[in-house]
Formats: sequence, C-alpha cells, structure tokens
Amino acid sequence: MCYPTLNTLPPSPVSKTDWPWTDESPQLPKTMPNGSQWPRITIVTPSYNQGQYLEETIRSVLLQGYPNLEYIIIDGGSTDKSVEIIKKYEPWLTYWQSKKDNGQSDAINQGFALSTGKIMGWVNSDDILAKQALYHLALYYQPGLNWWNGTASQIMQDGTIILRDPQQISHVTRNDLLHARKIITQISTFWTREIWNQVGSYVSDRNLVMDYELWLRFSQLTNCLIIPERLGFFRTHFQAKTGTVEGFKRYLSECDRLRLQEYIKERQPFIIRAILINFWTRFSYSKIYGWKTWLMKIPIPYV
Repeated sequence: MCYPTLNTLPPSPVSKTDWPWTDESPQLPKTMPNGSQWPRITIVTPSYNQGQYLEETIRSVLLQGYPNLEYIIIDGGSTDKSVEIIKKYEPWLTYWQSKKDNGQSDAINQGFALSTGKIMGWVNSDDILAKQALYHLALYYQPGLNWWNGTASQIMQDGTIILRDPQQISHVTRNDLLHARKIITQISTFWTREIWNQVGSYVSDRNLVMDYELWLRFSQLTNCLIIPERLGFFRTHFQAKTGTVEGFKRYLSECDRLRLQEYIKERQPFIIRAILINFWTRFSYSKIYGWKTWLMKIPIPYV
C-alpha cells in the first residue's frame, strides 16, 4: 500500500476543514524509536449505504501517517455514492470489494480473513479514527499485551464533537464486564492477531452486541489495557443502531442478556450442585418427617 499524505489524496470539499479534511497526522519515520519495525496494523471498514460519512472515515484511516498500515473495505453492495467514494481512494487501499454479504459481522469477518496485521480493529463507515491514533496504539504493542481500549469521543450528525475525559482505570477485567456492566467502546478498541486466533477468529452475527460478545471472549484470556489517548470518534445519528435512546437501551438490554448467559454458563456446575444439595436436603427431611410434610415445604411459585 502507498504512503498517503494530505497532498497526495483527493482534495477535500471546500466546505470541509480540520481533521481529516485539511489536517493530517505527522508522518512517522520508517522505524520505531527503538529501531524496530512498526507493527503492521489492519483496519477493516464494513460499509453499506453510508456514503455521506464514508469519505471522512476513509481519510481518518489513511491520514494516520503510519508506515505499516493495511486498510481493507468490505462494502455490502451499496446503492448510494459509497462505491464512487471508495474508488477515489483505491490506490491507497490494500483491498476493497462491493458485493452482497450477510451483514456487518460477515463483512468484518471477510475483511479480517484477508488481513495480515499483528494489530487489528474495525472502523465502521460512519465513525472516524482520531489523529495519531495508530501511532499511540503502536507504542503500547509489546509481548503480553493483547488488547487495548482508549478514549472515544462522540461526533454528532452535524459534525459537532463532544469530548470525553480519559478513563481513570488501568485495565478492565472479565469481572468488570460481567458484574460492573462495563461498556467498552468499539471504535477505540484494538487487539492482536494472537488473541483473535485464540478465541476463534470471528465476530459473532449478533446484530447489536457482536463487539461486546468479542470482548467477553477476549476477557476469558486476559485483561483489557486502558490507555489515556483518544483513539476514535463514534458518530451518533438516527440511522445508527444505537443512535437513538431506544436503540441504545436495546443495546444495553442485549448486553445484560449476554452477561446473564455467560454468568450461567460459567457457574453451571455450581448451580447444578446447589440444586442437588437442595434436593438431597429436602429428601432427607422427608424421610424423617414424612413425605406430606416435605411437600408442604416446597414453595409455590407465583404466576
């Protein structure tokens, strides 16, 4: 893939300014400060009929000034201007396609199946990476660290940005995900190919919580490192799955359902044991006081 700069990319519309239209990340040297090669980072963008946002997404990835970037766009056969926009940036893309798929998760999985990066993440076609996000991310890449979450800010449909303060914690554990209802923002979350392969190399087809289901699988192996840098912006608009109050409530409800499933799955042996102990206790009680007394002790459920 070519090494794009602001001067080599197609010009921005006159009405567009700032990042990533008229501003770019500083160009990084060919090697890291310690002399080693920058780790290859794979970014996949699943795309479908979001042409009004897609160009900003693409530019935010390409203008990272990052020397070892692999950028893949999987479009589901858009009927708006999305394909026209993708073709504008084709010389700087590792791969792209536009054909019918089975939805967002399928597009993400197709993209990662074609990838080779040591660090991985996806950027939806209405979200954008923050300036220098990949530079900050690469500096945290070291043995033993397998997924990271940075600060994510909100960008409204009209382009207004709502900044958020960095998180004050150092890491997120599986216990945090299951019991503290911790939400990890997808746009600012990245992971290594190593942990991706360990958990099955796929994003589930859950419509709303495919990201959270992936975090739960990661958390079975290691904690998520929280880094203070801003890595991305998630866009809020009415067409987004969680762009309305009702949509966000559905997302939280699905997360709760997923947590409950995981909780029951992990504690199934203990639950079965508790049931057996309870049954044996009642059975022993009945042998002493008679089966009628035992039956009377069984609580009647409310209906």
